[in-house]
Amino acid sequence: MINVDLSHVTSLQQFYDDIIAGQAEAHGKDYHEQHDAVRRYLQPGDTYMELGTHQGSTAARAMLNNPEKVILVDISMEKYNKFLKPIAEDYCSQNNIELIVHECSSIDAKCTHKTDILLIDSLHQRNHMQKELDLHGNNVSKYIIVHDTSIINGGANESLYHCVIEFAQKNGWEEVERGTNNVGYTVIRKK
Repeated sequence: MINVDLSHVTSLQQFYDDIIAGQAEAHGKDYHEQHDAVRRYLQPGDTYMELGTHQGSTAARAMLNNPEKVILVDISMEKYNKFLKPIAEDYCSQNNIELIVHECSSIDAKCTHKTDILLIDSLHQRNHMQKELDLHGNNVSKYIIVHDTSIINGGANESLYHCVIEFAQKNGWEEVERGTNNVGYTVIRKK
């Protein structure tokens, strides 16, 4: 994933619009379809948690929905801190959104929280995502959204799709949506 220069942005909406434009130019227009899923499923009053924040494009999309709480987890928050952190803190403060940021591995138990929606976009390896689902899955009450379920690192690879579907089948969840354009995404919900 590319890193977009966002040094000029002054608002959350501008951050979101500009990072989407930069990433779409680099990765294709359908790269962000999981954002539409976040927009549709995340309701005011919900809690949103994200594993793999990077610069924060999906986090910004979630914040714009004005949930009650946003929890961000990444092994390194350096790219988030560079541009989004001050804008996110200001936006969340003004909109009564509790913002929690953890700089840790997504499979570290100290980063677990109860949440309504979990987005997974961290280390794109099946065994790692299986550990994430095992650790966080029982803490999610509504939806899990997974990015990159059709293509990983430029090649066709559905291992993350199969991982999340196997988790769903074994744990009382069901697939509700799958996008296969570009890198793809999958949404499951608790039955």
